[in-house]
Amino acid sequence: MPGLREFAHRSRAEDVLISSWRRLGPGRFTVTARWPHDHDYLAPRHGRPHVLLAGETIRQAGLLLSHTEFGVPLGHHFILGDLVYTTDPDYHVAGEGPTRLTIGVECSRTRIRAGMLAGSRFDMTFRDGDRIVARGHSHVNVTSPAVYRRIRGERLTARRAPGPLPVPVPPELTGSAADRDVLLSPTGRPGRWRLRIAPGHATVVNPANDHIPGLSLLDAAQQAARALTAPEPFVPYAFATEFHRYAEHGAPCLIEARRLPTAVPGTTAVEVTGTQLGAPVFVSTLTAMAPYF
Repeated sequence: MPGLREFAHRSRAEDVLISSWRRLGPGRFTVTARWPHDHDYLAPRHGRPHVLLAGETIRQAGLLLSHTEFGVPLGHHFILGDLVYTTDPDYHVAGEGPTRLTIGVECSRTRIRAGMLAGSRFDMTFRDGDRIVARGHSHVNVTSPAVYRRIRGERLTARRAPGPLPVPVPPELTGSAADRDVLLSPTGRPGRWRLRIAPGHATVVNPANDHIPGLSLLDAAQQAARALTAPEPFVPYAFATEFHRYAEHGAPCLIEARRLPTAVPGTTAVEVTGTQLGAPVFVSTLTAMAPYF
């Protein structure tokens, strides 16, 4: 029988962030999540939750509810239109065990076709006890295997080709622990890199995917923002991404970053774009508290 790992579309149990859920009413749910303290990639840094955790939790919660509450069979495909979230920049996790969060979920713009979900917006509010620690949303469309085959065509069987990886930028520029976690390779131009992904990376790579996973693109975006602003510390509390198309295997994907003007005093904003074969793949805007010296 399928379990949380299958509903969250994760191959490893340790990558599953959702522990339970309950329906409150039409289009309203409560979800319980556990943010790990000892994960090999998504562990807290200096007491702050990993920048990808809120986004990955939104993704997993939307997938799980689509399967369990909206009748989407396993094997159907999800097309993420956007992923937007803001976290409390002063929030720190404490203790030795995982952090338990309660997430209120509200669904809107919901479309049902043939008795199951065809698309929806999922809005989520994260609480640690009585404290709101994050808010976010995502738009999701669902396609059947037959429709997905027509959309993808010959790319359906694409997989990452074996071969040497491009050289990484120094891991200290991207906030990475090791070279294998670095998703950027220098191009010789400031603010521009080539996407690189170590094969078999347990958290950001799914070998069965016919395209580069969205989590990889989000990670590349936050690494690019850090690399652009280095040596200043850049820890984003707001992260908004719009996806335009899949990033394909077998063609270079260019990652570019630039600073943005910000209307919020004391903050730094960076826009990161991904392009492949001249076409836009994604655009992210990341905002961090400006460092004080």
